[in-house]
Amino acid sequence: MINILRQFFKFGIVGLINTILTYLIYSMLYKATSPTFAMAIGYGTTSIIGLTINQKWVFKANHDWMIVVKYYLTYLLTWTLSILVTEVASNYFHVIASIIPLITLLVTTPTNFLLSKYWVFRKTELKEASANE
Repeated sequence: MINILRQFFKFGIVGLINTILTYLIYSMLYKATSPTFAMAIGYGTTSIIGLTINQKWVFKANHDWMIVVKYYLTYLLTWTLSILVTEVASNYFHVIASIIPLITLLVTTPTNFLLSKYWVFRKTELKEASANE
């Protein structure tokens, strides 16, 4: 249980760093392009940072190409959710563009953590648990 809480806390720190960077990218681009395009660029760019830090620091996983594939499939899903939420919030509910990224976090953060923990890095965690026994 302590390991799960530690991972969640570290995952949150990585998420905070990525959120800040995504928001900065979004803020620089949304007026010149569109909220949807700006979110897509920000989210895609920070995925590389998230993969590296989550793999090495949060889940302490060895380099494995399947982890990379699963991670980006997870990011594809959460990126798609982010774009969908942005599109709906912007064009259907007319939410103020500067707060749309905060709304997307309510959907993407728990989805990303659960998929990362129980699918992307699952094999690594099982090895860690066996080694600690």
